Amino acid sequence: MQFNILMLRISFFSLLAMTSCSIETAKPIKSQALVIASDLLHAEDTVLFKNFTKNNGIRIIILHLSPDQIIATIKKKGYNSGIDMVLSQNMQTPIKLNKSGILHDMVEQVSKTKSPNQYISYKHNFIGIGLDPFVFKYTNDSVRGVKHYQDLNSHHHYHTLSKSDMLSFLSPIRKEQNRARTYEWTRKWNQQSIFRPENGPWNDSAKVVLCKYSQLETFQDSIWQKYPENHFFPNEDRAGVYYDLMTLSIVQQAEHFTDAQKFLAYCQNSGYNATLNAELNRFPIYDYLKARTEGPKFYPSHIDQLLQYHDVLERMLHKLN
Repeated sequence: MQFNILMLRISFFSLLAMTSCSIETAKPIKSQALVIASDLLHAEDTVLFKNFTKNNGIRIIILHLSPDQIIATIKKKGYNSGIDMVLSQNMQTPIKLNKSGILHDMVEQVSKTKSPNQYISYKHNFIGIGLDPFVFKYTNDSVRGVKHYQDLNSHHHYHTLSKSDMLSFLSPIRKEQNRARTYEWTRKWNQQSIFRPENGPWNDSAKVVLCKYSQLETFQDSIWQKYPENHFFPNEDRAGVYYDLMTLSIVQQAEHFTDAQKFLAYCQNSGYNATLNAELNRFPIYDYLKARTEGPKFYPSHIDQLLQYHDVLERMLHKLN
């Protein structure tokens, strides 16, 4: 009887040990790929980085998410979100993410990579990897006299800018003027401009459109078919063209942190950076490249100086709207 009880106990503990092993091996397998959340790219856009994968043996997964979805995912799952990096179409996304404490300290990264990239925000923890200038699209040759952003305040026009775009567009204006003058400039601009989505309709009398360069190939309206090459870079004969940035950031406690560092350096490589921006209809970050000799003169300013009035501009737009 005692022997049977002893054997039963041995069998029970053996079964318990086997079950424990099974539970241990049943834990979720961590991703073996670099996961990039993006409000610009989609899953199929991994083809843009095929050489990075080939040269480094690092597979890339792209999750198309809005900034709010990225924040919600990371806050809900914490360091287990699986997201390593964020690639955005503008400067406002990393600013928003950084305010939520989501991004890794960029000062540390820059000191290690020693990048010549001048479009780096140490305050908001992102690196600019492509320039997207704010341009004019003319719908009539007779309005070619509108050559500067200031001219928009005296000409009825369309614009296609989101709130995030507006913050980037207004940053140089606020940098050059005090708060009261910036508010007055923005108020006049707001009165003269009409928002239109990228696919129209374009039935009003406005003959000029303020838009981002990257949007020029996305319009689906007869105006853009009639004037396919009719865009202009404002302010070139003055301080330079205003722009937004395509940005890249590393998430705090990224699972594939070392791979993220490699990808950060890869996107700043001068040759690849030119190729990437040509594919995404933007301009490379290095002005000594041949691709930039045909492009505009950009507004000269350190990114953190340009963005120091971000909160003020956000409140200003909220008040006007």
